[in-house]
Parts: sequence; structure tokens; C-alpha cells
Amino acid sequence: MKILNLKYQISNIVLVALCALLFSSCEKKDAAAEELPLTLTLSTDSVYCLPVYKDLPALEMAWTAGSNHGTGSSISYILEMDKEGNNFAGGLQWKIGRTADRTMVFGHKQLADTLALTFPTDPEDAYQTFEWRVRAKVMQTGEEQVSPVVKVKIAWNVSMLTALYLVGDATPNGWSLDRATPMVIDMTQFSRFYWTGKLNKGEFKLLTTDSAWLPCYVSDLTDATKMVYRPTDASYTDNKWLIDKGGNYRIEADVKALTISVTYLGGEMYSHMYMIGDATPGGWSWDNITEMQHPETNIFTWEGNLSAGQIKFPTELKSDWSGEMLYAPTPDCAPTTNGTFEARVGGADNKWLISNPGEYQIRININDTTISFVKL
Repeated sequence: MKILNLKYQISNIVLVALCALLFSSCEKKDAAAEELPLTLTLSTDSVYCLPVYKDLPALEMAWTAGSNHGTGSSISYILEMDKEGNNFAGGLQWKIGRTADRTMVFGHKQLADTLALTFPTDPEDAYQTFEWRVRAKVMQTGEEQVSPVVKVKIAWNVSMLTALYLVGDATPNGWSLDRATPMVIDMTQFSRFYWTGKLNKGEFKLLTTDSAWLPCYVSDLTDATKMVYRPTDASYTDNKWLIDKGGNYRIEADVKALTISVTYLGGEMYSHMYMIGDATPGGWSWDNITEMQHPETNIFTWEGNLSAGQIKFPTELKSDWSGEMLYAPTPDCAPTTNGTFEARVGGADNKWLISNPGEYQIRININDTTISFVKL
């Protein structure tokens, strides 16, 4: 039994030694030391990269190890890129060095920025053919291997918008620049933006920022389904889109195709309308606020006594004054039988001023943004 145990002990010692030797040998050899031809593979043959995609993968590549011809030497790699026909004379090189991870991924912004800086005079939106290859150098012998060239068509756009805003008296916040209404970017196609909500009768255009009036997009003079990019006042007429009926709308804009659709969704803009102010029966109290009647879609009416004082019309009960309201077009606006209003959240707190108290009939038409005060 002792002899048997000794034999097992000797066997275990030899096995451990062999494993250690093999592991040591594997460590000395680079993982790239396979006997394979050096080849490069790209994830696609066509890329349109947009910086707005940021770090999302635009182009992925992987290459085989190449061969160290049994020397046990590690291999160092260089990735090269240039325009088709340049023979890699004026492009870029990435010195990868020795690595077992023979892959590389370019994000959309990284690739777009790289191409824009390397080829600054080339058009951004036109597809161009680029050539890629990998060079491998056996460190021990200095021998070089070059992979076959792989081609890919790439277009890039470094100026694609990341935001778009609605502004105008047809929009919820009127012509207030710092409160322009943001549209939603389409996460599947970043040149597209959309917005769904309530529009008043009036005009609107599209801004690229909520801090400046230019650059902007305006309506084509002959085709309202087309947008025109307007970087300066002199570039194009400030032609806005016209909403001739208030209601619910969906707006879809494509800044690459320069197209826009404005779709009327119908339905009711408001289900309630209220009156508040010292001219109304309930004064400025939210607890005693006066609700108007709602005889038909987007029409509100009220008849009763108005005192001398001010009045405006909340569309929702928000006692912190943060809700949407119908405002007069000017401060202390005189009531008329054919007046107009602005529906928005915040902004200039313009009210109507009742200077001749008595019995009134008020009628509000949301569809054409009109308000009528008739003295009875």
C-alpha cells in the first residue's frame, strides 16, 4: 500500500509539473500566435454615422491572429484606413500593439469626428469608399504580414441636430423663446422629430435651440410640406406654417429630408374652462372659481354679472398658477365682441379689464381662438 501510495504521489507530482510547464509555455506564447492567415472582417459594408448616436457602435471589426511561424513570438498589430485609391498614403493608423483581443469598435461620434478631421474638405452626406487593412509584425523576427484590403462605404454628418423646438402663437407657449416647446427625437432615426398636442389658431416655425432665433426652419413658399433651413435673416423669407383651426395636432419633421407633416387629430382641446379674477363672482379664490358651460366641442359659454376688475380663464385647476390659461393679447385688454386670446402656460400675465360692470354673456371658441364679451 505504501508503494502504491508512493506511485500515486510521484504521478501527481509529475502531472502538476507538466501542467505548470504547459501553462508557462502558453503564457510565453502570445494568444495571437496561431497558424492562420491574417484577415480583417468588418460588421457592415455601408455606414451612415451620426454624432447624435454618440457611443452606439457604427463600425465593428475583428481580425485573425496571423502566424508567428512556430517561433513562439508575440505579434504586434497596426490597423490602417484610407480613402479608396490612396494606397494608404494619407489615411490613419491605429497602433494596436500586442494583444489577444483582436477587435475594435468605432462609435458613431468617434467615427464621424475622425473622418471630418481627417478629410475636412469632403462632403459629409455623400457616401465614400474607404479601405481598411491590418498589418502584423512578428516581434522576434521582424517579419510583417498584411491582410487583404476590406472596403466599406461611409457617410457622416457632424452637424445633425439633437433638438428641435416649436415656437409661435399657435404653440402652447407662444413666441416665448426661452419656453419654446421641445419636440421628441425619433430614437430609431435621429433626423426625425415629432410632437403631439394642442395648437391654437395662429403661426409657428421650428427653432434649433431655445436660446436663439436663428438658425431655424421655416415653410417653403410654394409647398407647406417642405422645410427650408434658415441660418440667417437674409437666407430665406421668414415664412411660417399656419394653423387655421385650433385643436389637437401631430407634427412630424425630418431635418435630413427637409419634410414636415401637420396632421389635425380632431377631438376636444379642453374639457373644462374656468373664470378667475376680481371681476368674476368667485374673485381670485381657487375654491370659489367659476366654471363655464360646455355646450359643444371646443365651445364654452357663461352668462352672469361681472364686477369692475380683471379676468382670465384657466383651463385646469392648479392653485399654484402653473396650469394653462387663456390670456388676453395685451395687458388690461378691453373686452369686445370679436376678441382673441393666447392659450399658454406662463408668460405675460395679460388679463381682460372689465371697466363697465354689469350683466355679460361670454363665449369662447377654441377652434378659431376667439372670445366674445356681449354686454346685456
